[in-house]
Amino acid sequence: MKRTLILLLALLLAAVGLLAAGAGYLTSTEDDIELTHHLVAGDPAAAAGIKLTLPVGDQGSQTCWETTVDLGSEELAPKTEFTFYPKGKTWENDPQPRVDIYTGSINFGMSSTGGIDFSEYTGEGEEDPGRLYDATMMVLPAADVAERTENGETRTETLRLADYYDYYPMTVELYLPDQEGRSHVYATWAECQALTDYFGLRVPEDLMVEVSVTKDELGQVYNVETNDADNQRFWFDCQTVVVEDGVCLAIAVMSEDMDVSKDLVACRDGFGLYFIPFSDELKTDYEQGDPVFDLEHVRMFCPLAPGSAPMLLSREAEGQVLLYAREDGALKLSVFDTDTWQCVQWETIFPLGEEDAYSLLGSGDGFMVMSGPDNMFRVVEEADGVYTPALSGVQDMGEGYVDEWWYNVECAYDGQRLAVAGITASGDCSLWVQVYDETGLTYGARIDHSLDREDAWNLYEYNGNVADQYPIVAFTGA
Repeated sequence: MKRTLILLLALLLAAVGLLAAGAGYLTSTEDDIELTHHLVAGDPAAAAGIKLTLPVGDQGSQTCWETTVDLGSEELAPKTEFTFYPKGKTWENDPQPRVDIYTGSINFGMSSTGGIDFSEYTGEGEEDPGRLYDATMMVLPAADVAERTENGETRTETLRLADYYDYYPMTVELYLPDQEGRSHVYATWAECQALTDYFGLRVPEDLMVEVSVTKDELGQVYNVETNDADNQRFWFDCQTVVVEDGVCLAIAVMSEDMDVSKDLVACRDGFGLYFIPFSDELKTDYEQGDPVFDLEHVRMFCPLAPGSAPMLLSREAEGQVLLYAREDGALKLSVFDTDTWQCVQWETIFPLGEEDAYSLLGSGDGFMVMSGPDNMFRVVEEADGVYTPALSGVQDMGEGYVDEWWYNVECAYDGQRLAVAGITASGDCSLWVQVYDETGLTYGARIDHSLDREDAWNLYEYNGNVADQYPIVAFTGA
């Protein structure tokens, strides 16, 4: 008994010591956040009036720091608020309605000790309205090979995919956070099949797949591997936005290393921008298994040329959908009214060749920034539903930037200056910052965050386990 009490007392003292050490570490860490400024280009004064906010936490979001710093000088004076959350912090977000459209894949593997039931992926099995119908794995070639595979053996064949599928199957998942009592809504098998037939994403006649099937001694298929045989890497890019009464959709064919036929998208009414209305059931007293869409009233309201690379953005408050697309050697912006689906504005943003790519670099209140070839960018101002091309330039990716990729990029714009900030690829918290005006780059710097130091997390062996958040960059008006 005495020995037990001594042991319990020793454990209690050790626990108290660890708590004290942890508390001391956390308390000291609050004052340890340092930002080291490395000027790369321009003058720090050009960034005056810009404030950075850097939220950072560990992977469990228990130890969290929020550091703010005003730019505009060589020496930075960051202020950090440290908080410890025993149960972890839930980072704030603003969930938005979205629709995910998945198209069939031939590059996949699957295994199951209880045997693989191919009918779960072909619509022939019992339908569960509470989960996504997964037709994205194109299993018919594997099911065929399984018929010729002996028990306890593996069989591999190369087959023509068009012998099994005319079109790539489509499945649809809606996320509706504003719908009371539900968030995820799944299109039924019948709807997925109808959408597959309507949009007609053709399987190329010469596309070959290599299929490998393994059976156990009892004849159950327990492993399947399938891949394209000739490394033909292309995919269907389904651009979608949710509007008040339905979904707006455009489909493009994308490729990494091959020329793809421009007629692979054989939409029944032509290639273009479509509106798919929600069903009456979804808008009223929907239950899982009810129709999600009113497929009798699908319509195309804007034709598009193959190769236009459409991008859709929603402006719900203005009742608008924005379409960016390649047209006549330029990136064009078309603005559609969602009540009438009429184009109410049309703007040219910058030159864009057939092989050129573009993207949305960032956006904020009253603006968005489009990025194009050769690091070109253009700010598009937004005011009362009217869009005006404004500041343009070339993002400087020269010495000091060129060897490092940015991610979690955020932008701010004050009508004259564009500020761009992004987390560096070599750290979880450090970042690049640039400021542009009509003359070009006026300020560029790398700001190193002390939590990226190798010794910062040694006590808990958390090195590399910092969960970065998007940096927040804003103009303060100073």
